[in-house]
Amino acid sequence: MVYLRELLKQNRERLIQYKNIELAAYLHIQSFEDLPNHPFELSPEEEIALIGYKKESAEISKVIELVSKPPIKGISATSNIYKFSGLYLSAKKELSQQLIEKFQQGDLKQKYFLSKIEPSLKAQLSKELLVQNNNPLAILIKTVFDENSIKETELNTALQITLATDIDVQLQILLEDIESILLQIKFVNKSAEETVRHVLNNFSNAIQKIINGRRLNHPDFKIEDEYDVQDILYVILKSIFPKIRDEDPIPKVGGKSTKIDLILREEKILIEVKMIKVKDSNETHFIEQLKIDFESYHQCKWMKKLFCFVYDPYKKTRDISNFNDLNGERTKGENNFNVEVIVVN
Repeated sequence: MVYLRELLKQNRERLIQYKNIELAAYLHIQSFEDLPNHPFELSPEEEIALIGYKKESAEISKVIELVSKPPIKGISATSNIYKFSGLYLSAKKELSQQLIEKFQQGDLKQKYFLSKIEPSLKAQLSKELLVQNNNPLAILIKTVFDENSIKETELNTALQITLATDIDVQLQILLEDIESILLQIKFVNKSAEETVRHVLNNFSNAIQKIINGRRLNHPDFKIEDEYDVQDILYVILKSIFPKIRDEDPIPKVGGKSTKIDLILREEKILIEVKMIKVKDSNETHFIEQLKIDFESYHQCKWMKKLFCFVYDPYKKTRDISNFNDLNGERTKGENNFNVEVIVVN
């Protein structure tokens, strides 16, 4: 498992060094929030495909014109699966038939990739997997679709065979999805939400070794503010959720910008970190601060769960119900998320 994680990490670092359409496809699927941050060096046709990957509006007529051009030396706009997929995302209705044809012509790796571009293809791919029992890629895809359908020995063999081949963007995506499944099964066998809750509730116990029980001649760590708490949580959660991010700004609300402390984008979870310090008299200020922050969090339309973690080592909280009253569903317009406050000391 560790070997797979390191291999994928190294390959991802290699992938993001390039500025091609393959990277755009990868980021669209696996890390969409990072896509706007990357510069690209693309052909004019690929620039139009990039618009699709960014979920922006493209001129349908230009897309159709590109796809309709006769092949040159057997190569057309639909020949490259990464270019075609971006064009499809710009004109789904108009290119739906070409997508189906591309799907039918592809191998399992290409079909899995296209099912990530267009999720409605997953049902058709699932049917094809029923008749492919010994194909290593079929075993990997079946594991992603239903981890309980494959034996561990089968999965290990399939991984060994697959990892002996070159890992391109399509295979990288599939293997990252496998890694995510393995993390859930092997490390915690719980949902992401349950795992985060477990980590937060056990924070105080976990840090005892480093704050007052280190080896001789090794100074204890000092936790003096919420940034110290945030860094420790980041290290703990990073071992479970490799794609966790920290300190991302969200759009301004009422002229005020808020930074999200910890982000589990794929799991649709945000974690806000607070620390009640020795100079604070009680929790009142933090309650009001969280209420204001909640308004900004509605800008994260993909979020489903917000954990508010409050570290209170000096036991300044007078009434825990003040925090508990913040728990529950938050709705604003069409956006809603669930809030859970966890206070530890």
